[in-house]
Amino acid sequence: MAERANLVFHNKVIDGTAIKRLISRLIDHFGMAYTSHILDQVKTLGFQQATATSISLGIDDLLTIPSKGWLVQDAEQQSLILEKHHHYGNVHAVEKLRQSIEIWYATSEYLRQEMNPNFRMTDPFNPVHMMSFSGARGNASQVHQLVGMRGLMSDPQGQMIDLPIQSNLREGLSLTEYIISCYGARKGVVDTAVRTSDAGYLTRRLVEVVQHIVVRRTDCGTIRGISVSPRNKSRMMSERIFIQTLIGRVLADDIYIGSRCVAFRNQDLGIGLVNRFITFGTQSISIRTPFTCRSTSWICRLCYGRSPTHGDLVELGEAVGIIAGQSIGEPGTQLTLRTFHTGGVFTGGTAEHVRAPYNGKIKFNEDLVHPTRTRHGHPAFLCYIDLSVIIESEDIIHSVTIPPKSFLLVQNDQYVESEQVIAEIREGTSTFHFKERVRKYIYSDSEGEMHWSTDVSHAPEFTYSNVHLLPKTSHLWILSGRFLWI
Repeated sequence: MAERANLVFHNKVIDGTAIKRLISRLIDHFGMAYTSHILDQVKTLGFQQATATSISLGIDDLLTIPSKGWLVQDAEQQSLILEKHHHYGNVHAVEKLRQSIEIWYATSEYLRQEMNPNFRMTDPFNPVHMMSFSGARGNASQVHQLVGMRGLMSDPQGQMIDLPIQSNLREGLSLTEYIISCYGARKGVVDTAVRTSDAGYLTRRLVEVVQHIVVRRTDCGTIRGISVSPRNKSRMMSERIFIQTLIGRVLADDIYIGSRCVAFRNQDLGIGLVNRFITFGTQSISIRTPFTCRSTSWICRLCYGRSPTHGDLVELGEAVGIIAGQSIGEPGTQLTLRTFHTGGVFTGGTAEHVRAPYNGKIKFNEDLVHPTRTRHGHPAFLCYIDLSVIIESEDIIHSVTIPPKSFLLVQNDQYVESEQVIAEIREGTSTFHFKERVRKYIYSDSEGEMHWSTDVSHAPEFTYSNVHLLPKTSHLWILSGRFLWI
């Protein structure tokens, strides 16, 4: 057992996530027996403090966010401008719906982010704050509905209702808002009863097909493995994911740093060895996985790796197939119950915006971008590769790199003000594939012969019609004139 001098004193608030990290660290350093003894003492301490604190909940503990009023007014102003654009035909219905949803979702998310600092500054020992942010009871979404705004709700079909609920449960709902919120709340209650059986049946089917997979050998003798590297051509793997991928696996090849062998084949990886690989910058690590095991209807110990139960190599005879089936099936029940707890509140994602650091003129290479329209119908430029945007002020030149598949929302040589949005980043999302599609017809105002400036191809979905695809934005010309029969 390690000496007590190696223990680190954590003088900070420990919530549910920090407790998980602490338990994991204790198991790694001291083993299961000592960890269970420590956790028993932590449990006793927790009950003592909870009894002494005597937390109760009152209506005055629900502190509303001061900035809510002007945030809602700003969102209403944006919605009004959007309605005018739609009325004049600048944006079509799909773009209007998308932008309306994003306006209110961004407002709701900003209120959610303001909630925690508001509690910390005004009343750090607020019962609602302590219960939700410690992980004892409730979550940020439920507290947001109490003191922020309920926001966008979904109807019984799961579609978005574009009329948001601006009130919170502390202020009380109007009649219209109450009826809108009843859709999602009732759907949550019904789904809890109906879908629980679906989640259970999914678990049963998963277990049915993998129940024969059992650990029956120590080593299958395979020479294959999967290569894991923190850096590859397409993306950079974060250090946390890299560590999670390697811990508990078994090496398929020896690892050399220079001419020195630091790890051997069939050696299991712990946190110390993985940190060593990161420190020395090892390029690629080959690990054994169940995919590369030579056994067809069972699995070997070295290809499976460590068992999460005790942190050592999995035992012979372990029913790892059933464990895998239950591990995938179990979250199904949790996802079913989540709808019930949140009451049908819509959750989605917002784009990350790049803002100008100060006033200045924008400059970029127009050959590296392509003119397009955003989801909201606004003109923009699409970046296919990393684009360097320069902001020139009187005495400062600032450079910003815009990643691929992002929208540049300003023109070249345009003057921008400080904190103005110049780009919209949507990394990791499918920017170009939407469910809603709209076709807008462009009618010719004169008769003549058609010519275009780029190569076209026949549209495969229109087999028997004269429809062609334009691969990129281009100009169409109509050579005006009439045919005269002589």
